[in-house]
Amino acid sequence: MSRQQASTPRIAASISIASGLSGAITPLNTARDPGHTAAIREVVDAFRNLHASVARFVLMLEDLLGDARSLEATTGQSLGELLTSLYDHARALGFVRIDDLRLAIDTARSAEQQRDLVFQVTPGSGTEGLQRVARGFQRLDATFVGLCVEHVLEQHYRDRANTGASV
Repeated sequence: MSRQQASTPRIAASISIASGLSGAITPLNTARDPGHTAAIREVVDAFRNLHASVARFVLMLEDLLGDARSLEATTGQSLGELLTSLYDHARALGFVRIDDLRLAIDTARSAEQQRDLVFQVTPGSGTEGLQRVARGFQRLDATFVGLCVEHVLEQHYRDRANTGASV
C-alpha cells in the first residue's frame, strides 16, 4: 500500500540576474513551517523596500546636483554602494541633518549581512529573529524616507523664500 504525500504548491518567482540570465526561485517546504516562511518573505520584502528607498533618495539628490542617472542604474547597485553615494551627495548639497543621515547609513551598512540570515540555521535565525530583522529594515526604510521628505520640503521652502513667494 503506498502513501500519498500532500503536494505543496510551488510558486516560481522569476528573477533577472545581472549577467542577463534568468532564473526562478521556488520556495520548498512552505507548508512545513508557514510562520518561518512568512518571516523570510518579510525580511526579503523589507530589504527590497529599503534598497528601493535609498535608490530613490540617491536619484533625488543626484537630480539636485544636476547629475541624475536612471532608476535602473541605481537599482543595480548594492546597498553599500548606494549608501556611499547617498552620503557623498548629501554632504555636497549641505544636507541639514547630515548627522542623522550618517547614523542611519551606519546602521544600514550591516543590512545585507542581516538579510542573509534567511539562509542560515543558527541561533537567532528562527522566526522571531527574522521578524526582528524585518522590523529593523522597516524602521530604517521609514528613517530614510522621512529624511528624504524633510529635505524635499526644506528645499521647497528655501526655493519659495528665495523667489519672494509667500511660504
